[in-house]
Amino acid sequence: MVAATVATMIAAARPASAAPVAYVANSGDGSVSVVDVETNAVLSTMPLGTSPFGVAVDPGGARVYLTSPDDGTVSVIDPAAQTVVTTVTVGSSPTGIAVDASGRRLYVANGGSDSVTVLDTSTNAAVTTVQAGARPFGVAVDSIANRVYVTNSDDGSVSVLDATTNTMVATVPVGASPSGIAVDGRGSRAYVTNSDDGTLSVIDTASNTTVATVRVGASPSGVAVAGSRAYVANTCGADAECTSFDGTVSVVDTATNRVVTTVPVGASPLGIAVDPEGTRVYVANGCGADVTCGFTVGGTISVLDTASDTVIATIAVGQGPIAFGQFIGPAPPDVPTTTTAPPPAVTTTTTLPCTTVGCLLDAARGGACAGQTVPSRVSGLALAARFIEQAATSPPRRATKLSRRAMKAVRQARAALKRKHGGVSPSCGTALEDVADRVMAALRR
Repeated sequence: MVAATVATMIAAARPASAAPVAYVANSGDGSVSVVDVETNAVLSTMPLGTSPFGVAVDPGGARVYLTSPDDGTVSVIDPAAQTVVTTVTVGSSPTGIAVDASGRRLYVANGGSDSVTVLDTSTNAAVTTVQAGARPFGVAVDSIANRVYVTNSDDGSVSVLDATTNTMVATVPVGASPSGIAVDGRGSRAYVTNSDDGTLSVIDTASNTTVATVRVGASPSGVAVAGSRAYVANTCGADAECTSFDGTVSVVDTATNRVVTTVPVGASPLGIAVDPEGTRVYVANGCGADVTCGFTVGGTISVLDTASDTVIATIAVGQGPIAFGQFIGPAPPDVPTTTTAPPPAVTTTTTLPCTTVGCLLDAARGGACAGQTVPSRVSGLALAARFIEQAATSPPRRATKLSRRAMKAVRQARAALKRKHGGVSPSCGTALEDVADRVMAALRR
């Protein structure tokens, strides 16, 4: 595919020995926030045109890879030039992604096609596609033993891939709806979050057996290992019913497999990554500070100090950050240093956008509503679309709750439209009512 030049480019540059960089995938607005891990400053925001989910960074910092579940692709970014080098088609609904220590192989979990795509990073072409379990979600690479671990969210297992032969060599039963996975620095343990039962499975990689199960928070998603600690992002905090998204991070002592502390972070944390020194943990809060996940505020990154296990900084990024995977890596040559202003923290009104289910909103985006600002209570239609978008790449339990929230948002928008079309013209109101009916019909299928 012809390389696409990203519109936002920064002229200033720094040497290759600069501080590590975090690449935060903002699913809500289709962008990547580039964050200096030393200063916690947002260096730039790169528009992608897709809704990125998973992130992997080349060990040399020369490439960044992002999955897009919506269109079944991986975007390959040259972070120094601030360009998308190419877009590679993989399987259906890719989510997790990881690169090996050599930077030569990339592994992509395709949730919609029950497979793992193996990419050659020198050519950006698929080497092979390997069948995994039901709905693979997260990926981690153990380069010491040449093994790749893949969580299968619909059958409660982890598939073990031999990276030399590209064949599956084991299947390890874990908890319900496994999501994130990380391997410790010695390659002796793999840690798996189980979203539907609020646990962390500990796998002995030598025997491919589960040796411990640790109770953590509600709907755990991402996991990262720093030294003798495993850090688990709990999307719903302590709320097992996920009626709110007041997120936390469980800190697990890997020697005893016990939770030593629980750290409050932002709303709906998903991705989590450790800096190269192991002194900071970065947590992507999909809903920022809004525990209702109403998508009226931008997302944030919570920065935890691993010595004190406390939040020492909060960084404003784009809408709906997910950043699933190890999204921190070395700075490339000529990484930009000019700081750009973060996105607005609060949006009170919005013009109805096109989202993943934008086909359901097309009737309102044409002539009927052209140029009109849609009040926030009516733009619940767009909010419903966002909930549907998140549900498509969430474990079953959270997906069900997000679908319910989408229905509620549609009902509220429908009620607002009945009150004199919610502040828009009659023709726009009629078009929006039609959209509401079609969104609700889609949810009830």
